[in-house]
Amino acid sequence: MVERRIEPSVGRRHTPFESVATFALVAALLYFGAGIIVPLVLAVLLAFALTPMVTWLNRRLHIPDVVAVIFTVVGAFCLLAGIATLAGLQLARLAEDLPGYQQTVSGKLNGLQDQFGGELIDRINGTIRSLSAQVSDVTQAEAPPEGRPVPVAITNNVGPLGLLSSVLGSIVGPVATLAIVVIFLIFLLMGRADMLERFIRLVGAGDYAKTNLAMADASRRVGRYLLVQLAVNSVYGLLFGIGLWLIGVPSAFLWGVLIVIFRYIPFVGALIIATVPFALAFAVDPTWNMLLLSLGLFLVLDLTTANVVEPRLYGSSTGVSPIAILISAMFWATLWGPIGLILATPMTVCLVVIGRHIPELRFLDTLLGSEPVLTPPEQLYQRLLKGDAIAATEMFEAHGADTEQSRFIGEVALPALIMASGELADRPAALEQRRQLIESFNMLVEEFEMPETSGNSVVLLIGGRTEIDEAAAKLLALQLAEKGIPARVLPPLAIKPQAIERLELDDVGILAMVFLGTDMRSQARYVSRRLRRNHERLKLVACAFGEAVEGETIERLHLDAIYRDPADAARALDEQWDNHVSAGDLNAPRLDPSHAGVQALLKDIAEEFDVPVARVELLNQERIQGEGPSLALTEIVARRDRPLLVTEEENADLLEGDAFLQSNGILVYAGASLKLANGEPVGALVLLDYRDRRLNDGELAALERRAGELMRAMTAGRVPLGEIKVFEPRLA
Repeated sequence: MVERRIEPSVGRRHTPFESVATFALVAALLYFGAGIIVPLVLAVLLAFALTPMVTWLNRRLHIPDVVAVIFTVVGAFCLLAGIATLAGLQLARLAEDLPGYQQTVSGKLNGLQDQFGGELIDRINGTIRSLSAQVSDVTQAEAPPEGRPVPVAITNNVGPLGLLSSVLGSIVGPVATLAIVVIFLIFLLMGRADMLERFIRLVGAGDYAKTNLAMADASRRVGRYLLVQLAVNSVYGLLFGIGLWLIGVPSAFLWGVLIVIFRYIPFVGALIIATVPFALAFAVDPTWNMLLLSLGLFLVLDLTTANVVEPRLYGSSTGVSPIAILISAMFWATLWGPIGLILATPMTVCLVVIGRHIPELRFLDTLLGSEPVLTPPEQLYQRLLKGDAIAATEMFEAHGADTEQSRFIGEVALPALIMASGELADRPAALEQRRQLIESFNMLVEEFEMPETSGNSVVLLIGGRTEIDEAAAKLLALQLAEKGIPARVLPPLAIKPQAIERLELDDVGILAMVFLGTDMRSQARYVSRRLRRNHERLKLVACAFGEAVEGETIERLHLDAIYRDPADAARALDEQWDNHVSAGDLNAPRLDPSHAGVQALLKDIAEEFDVPVARVELLNQERIQGEGPSLALTEIVARRDRPLLVTEEENADLLEGDAFLQSNGILVYAGASLKLANGEPVGALVLLDYRDRRLNDGELAALERRAGELMRAMTAGRVPLGEIKVFEPRLA
């Protein structure tokens, strides 16, 4: 059954106006408080990234926590300062070389004009002249009348103090922000344990163990993502810089450093900064080779990183959807400008990971995450409801690559039909949707493999009320067929008053009515009363996968059993079938160890375990002295839940007390129980060996599996229990 988890609501439900007002208030606080919030966010992200380094220094090298924090922070900012210094030097050198590129650019433009004609460039020049003329007209309109002198005042109010204040004003802002980030970062790293405890207290709601585990996992995931992203961007920038240097583009190191930073801008960041070296390649090289090589280098690096490297490294640890990253970039860029654009991706990852673990913030994972928000049964139900049989089939094939067909039926398909039955009740308004769903479902069922079954008796499965019940019966029939049980499916019309008397039940051993909805009492009681009159030995069961209703008992409904869970139903029908088989009903199969297939299987078992003898010992067989181990030993093995090993060192008393084993020099006896599906023991699969050896746990487990295979092969023999002849290979 599909269990729907209903989380308790806290307080009253917010109206749409309240939700919008809350969002607007939060956005306003983020916008007007950017001066404080931005440094704090930068410090938190850096703390996530640097915490593993601090922990490593603290625990592995036993450096005091304060020293480890200061060492990590100073090292990180020294690295950033070194990179910034080198980038500044490269930028200054580039500024000195720019005037020398003018002649190359003019030559290329003249070449383009000669190649494609001057019409396009003339139009561009004409447009520029027109705009210049309009600007000139506006300037003349604002100028004073001709002939009137223009007053000119020369002032020199900028003194040393003013110049100093101007310079300081331009650098105080960034320096102050950097100082705030460093202070925040140090305090966050030094007080990370206390901050974690306070956060757990705030959002834990008393469940400290679960919240602590969630926060540890969120911290690990976010920190790993930030470090991996930094590593990927750094390697990307290194390869891009080396490539540009080999191609000959000026200031290649500068562009490699800048592309590391700009790659934090989602989708277009790398392309934005890459246009500058492309322009330089165009300006430096008189030919087109440098530009084409630069473009090729960028395309290879970007496509490989985005489609091969990042999916493998990030995996599913972050799970942020591309549309969420795009919307997040627009949102944070609007609030905080360029710094918001750079912080958009890591902040979105943080929000998704935290929302995945904290129930109060789970809506963030739903809105921003890339993980499916619907369970597999819900996904399949939606596809069937839309009539998209192709998508439903693709879903089955995708699951089939990882799971068995029976698991897909029990874990996905049947729960999807249970959901459909709950929403598409047997009312005329839902008829159109039910027909579309069943049509798609039938196309899906054609993709399932139907195992071959044999037998003169079958299990008859009938849909209880609607075609959705019939669809569930088809899935249940597939599960039974995989167990070797022949099954037939009929629609709900077969048990309607006008048709129930025409049911062919001569070959039916068990009749199961399948109900997915609630309240099956009237239908089940009617069918059982009609069928009991003429078919007293028929097993009547109901597979009711909906919620139980008062009064739905086997006594009131005159049924032999009611099953409420699909897995329990398949298992119980299998057991009932075995009981039906062993009771001798309708020419059903019986045990037969003399069957040729069983003998071949025993020979194969003997070869697998490298023993001279593999034999079957049945509890009801007639014993002739000297032909096999005693019945007492067989009974011990048959009634055990685990295989029994008897050697001179293990269970030696059993070996010494059996005359057959002693007289034939048997040193190793290993037996596994043979049981019917209902758990009734019928005998044992026995291995005998003259050599002094010991079977390990893996071999004993393999012997137990082989006993199950042998039991199924014996059951397929179709010989009554009273006529069993034991397969008995002779000792060499």
